[in-house]
Amino acid sequence: MRKTIESTGQKAIDSMRFFAGYFAFTVAFFKGCFNPHIFYPSVKLVFRRQIYFTGVQILPTFSFVSLALGLALVGGLTKFMVQFGAESAVGSVLVTTTVKELAPLVTAILLTLRTSTAVTAEIALMKMNREIETLKSLSIDPFVYLYIPRILSGVICMAALSIIFVYISILGGYLILSFNLNISFDFLIGTIFDAFTFNIVLVFFIKLILLGYFLMSIPIYTALQVGNAVTEIPIALLKGMFRLFYAIIIVEIIGVIL
Repeated sequence: MRKTIESTGQKAIDSMRFFAGYFAFTVAFFKGCFNPHIFYPSVKLVFRRQIYFTGVQILPTFSFVSLALGLALVGGLTKFMVQFGAESAVGSVLVTTTVKELAPLVTAILLTLRTSTAVTAEIALMKMNREIETLKSLSIDPFVYLYIPRILSGVICMAALSIIFVYISILGGYLILSFNLNISFDFLIGTIFDAFTFNIVLVFFIKLILLGYFLMSIPIYTALQVGNAVTEIPIALLKGMFRLFYAIIIVEIIGVIL
């Protein structure tokens, strides 16, 4: 019983330390966004490279997943509803499932598995090799040169890929519908656009911004906690992924509430 209480108390203390430190990290990030040095060519170069790694290189795999889910979900769900005479509800169901829920979630999971893990390992190695301390000794703010470009690229790529997911999945679903039910593309697009509401668009972009920020900031903050041992890097990777998946769940809950 005593060990259980001690373990629970230690976990609570560790959680409080994490939230306090992460809050301070977030405050420093927003302050850094107003630093004029973020417009330096070297910072822009880091930002462009991160955009390429995060959003461009993943496009083939991401497009395939989007098309497959579009064929399976959008096409299958719409076909099922049409066959049972629920054509009037097709738009609202597709918008809710594809735009509000599926697009941000699938994009976040794919970017977590690919980009977030890479960022955690990269920053952890830089921390372990004292490269971050070297930047500070040269009067280079790590937030401006390392963290802000990666976090902003995460938000932008999260938004862009989610929108791409919506378009590809709808197109994939239409491929099935056009063959099986002879449904026109105008009908499908019209019902979807008629179902859009301000609340759905607002929740969609809130989720994209939060998920994009968490996808990069949590791995970076977790990587900064490593020491000088190489064995701490896989531990940081594991902690970062667990924290990130908890954050994704929280964002999904927020989306349901809103």
